[in-house]
Amino acid sequence: MDNNRLLVSIVVVLGILFLYQELLQWRYPGLYGPNHRQAQKAAKASSSARQQEPIAVPTPAEGKSLTPIPQPSEISNAPVRSIKVDTSYYEALFTGYGGRLQSFRLKKFKQNSQPGSANYEMVRPGERLPMGVLVTSGGKTTDDGNVIYSTEAPSAVAATATHPATLIFTGTTSDGFRIQKTFIFQDSSYVFSLAAEVTSNNGVRPDAIGLSMSQPLTELSGYRDYPSLQSDVNGKVLSVGEKQLQKGPQAANGSITFAGFGDRYFLSAFLPVNPAQGTVAMDYVGSEANANLIFPAVSTVSSRVYMGPKELQILEGVNPALSKALDLGFWGVIAIPFLRLLKLFYEIAPNYGVAIILLTVLVRLLTLPMSIKGQRSMMKMQRLQPQVERIRERYKNEQDKLHHEMMELYKRNHVNPLGGCLPMAIQFPVFIGLYEALLNAVELRNAPFIGWIRDLAAPDCLPIPGITVPFTDLHGIPVLVILMALTAFVQQWISPRNPDPSQQKMMMYMPVVFSVIFIELPAGLSLYYFFSNLLGVVQQFILNREFKQYSPVTTTT
Repeated sequence: MDNNRLLVSIVVVLGILFLYQELLQWRYPGLYGPNHRQAQKAAKASSSARQQEPIAVPTPAEGKSLTPIPQPSEISNAPVRSIKVDTSYYEALFTGYGGRLQSFRLKKFKQNSQPGSANYEMVRPGERLPMGVLVTSGGKTTDDGNVIYSTEAPSAVAATATHPATLIFTGTTSDGFRIQKTFIFQDSSYVFSLAAEVTSNNGVRPDAIGLSMSQPLTELSGYRDYPSLQSDVNGKVLSVGEKQLQKGPQAANGSITFAGFGDRYFLSAFLPVNPAQGTVAMDYVGSEANANLIFPAVSTVSSRVYMGPKELQILEGVNPALSKALDLGFWGVIAIPFLRLLKLFYEIAPNYGVAIILLTVLVRLLTLPMSIKGQRSMMKMQRLQPQVERIRERYKNEQDKLHHEMMELYKRNHVNPLGGCLPMAIQFPVFIGLYEALLNAVELRNAPFIGWIRDLAAPDCLPIPGITVPFTDLHGIPVLVILMALTAFVQQWISPRNPDPSQQKMMMYMPVVFSVIFIELPAGLSLYYFFSNLLGVVQQFILNREFKQYSPVTTTT
């Protein structure tokens, strides 16, 4: 019995600590989030390349005249063009000032769930725009941010299923290096290609060239979502946040699979093609972080660029290793099948709230035999408690005799003292895997369910004027969280009571603790646990009726 109590306490405490840690990471990722997580080794480069999504990788055109950089006095007066690129997945805006990406709006995603919300913007305003080129020569590195690029492309280009869109920028740095950037855009893909060629009139080759991406690491309002600098170098995945970057620059050398910026739901990253061996230099300058990919002893570099959602199937279609950017933690091996099931249920019932309910029913069915076995064992233990107390009192000074009599009592009644705890401990990884899957599913972002629930990735809140939830930004009532707490309380109330009064109180307080933790977590998680608790109440009610017929075997006196 002592072992039984100990295991129950361990499982409960671990559950509370896990959820509290996740709450801290959700609300304050800069202070409590993990600095990095290492995933499994990536597939070999050759096999990985065969599985990559087929897409044209541009090579810099030869024989093109490059426009020299204007003098400082001419820059302010020089015309700077903007080019719009349109595909079925996004609308991008490039500026000739630096040949950079000024805007990248995803057509299938919105900024938030409010009516009339604009398409989701991947480029966050900052001091430096993404898609920069770096040139290193004589120990000095030059950024092309101030270069005025020219292009022969029209003001708007569109990619179609049969004709990719091509955009070529040419310009010259202040120290005489000519740069040509070539972009190729495919329709119906979140991947485009970038090639950069660096030459010099005097024949001097650069010591190294690189690609750069920069952005502020600020919270995305409404989602407790903070981006981090993500990379996969030599199969080692790093996720570096603002606090760690501000402590000092970091670098990773080797074969680069991807490097860029990712938050909970979206990713912007380079996937180098030629060369792939280089250095990912990470730092924090001014108000934003920088991811610089440096390739020594080359004058040309080509890379694919992914800018889109962290949707498992899409990431795997681009490159199997890119799916590691979806940070599911240690329990990802369990969370990934749940993500696939969630997508499957959505195909059956095109509402992600309904898909979560169907997933809940499936998980309950799969764990039903184990759950019933554990509950029956706990109920038998409860019925035996009066006899257990009499044996304890009778043999309180004879430990060997006490242990023998207790085991005989359990044996006669076919009870395993650990039978109620082991199923709970075994189900714990399933609990965490589901938590990680629903917390990180981009499919739930802006996905409505019913009524006031218009975004399953945002905290649940029924808007009511004048009512606010203390210590949060929510204005209204968290209905799903309250229902989750009520069903959890009912389930605890009708379940077998723990003979230990302190543990019994702890179990009854758990619904309150979970409610506080879940208030600011995504509504999809609250929906899952509410419906799971509801099924648990029904299951416990049926078992209670069954055990009204049960009479324990009395002990010998």
